[in-house]
Parts: sequence; C-alpha cells; structure tokens
Amino acid sequence: MQVLRIFIKTLLFPVSLLLSIIAAFSMFLIGTLSCLLSVASGICFLASLCFFIVYFLGWPLVDKIGDAAYLQGGILAFAFAYLFSPYGFPLFGMWLVSKINHLNAIIKSI
Repeated sequence: MQVLRIFIKTLLFPVSLLLSIIAAFSMFLIGTLSCLLSVASGICFLASLCFFIVYFLGWPLVDKIGDAAYLQGGILAFAFAYLFSPYGFPLFGMWLVSKINHLNAIIKSI
C-alpha cells in the first residue's frame, strides 16, 4: 500500500506544482489588477450618477426629463461599477484561487 501511495504522489507532483504556480500567479494578477479595477469602478459610479442626474433633473445636458435611455445608462453604469469594485470580479477571482489552493492541498495530502 505504501508503494502505491508513493507512486501516486510521484505522478501527481507535476500537477501539484502546476497548481501552485497558477495560484501564485493568479494572486499576483488579482492584486495588481484590483487597483485598476477600483479606479474603473469609481469612474463608472460617477458616470452612473451623471446619468441619474440627467434622468431625474434634466439639467445640464438636456431639457427633456425622464428619458429612458439615461435611466438604462445609469443602471448599466452602476452595474459595471459594482462588478469592477472589490466585491465583483476581484472577489470571484479570490474565490477561484482559494478553490485551486484547496484542490492543491487535497492532492498534497494523498
């Protein structure tokens, strides 16, 4: 039984090494791109505020109040602001990396 375990560990070592490299690179990428996505989130939030101001007040860009295109644009920009925030794509990436690390720990425990 011990010989089979060593054989399986030897076969799974490259997989474990690859998962470790992927997890480390993904953590670096998420940490780096998180700063850029936070800036994009702020810009999208300001754009959504501008769309809502134009929709509800009509000033300063248009005279017509209540145009549906401005409401749709505001909702869409707000949705993108949420996705680019730390609770959107970066959180999903961190969850995915944690699953990769968990799989790597399972392989190492064999």
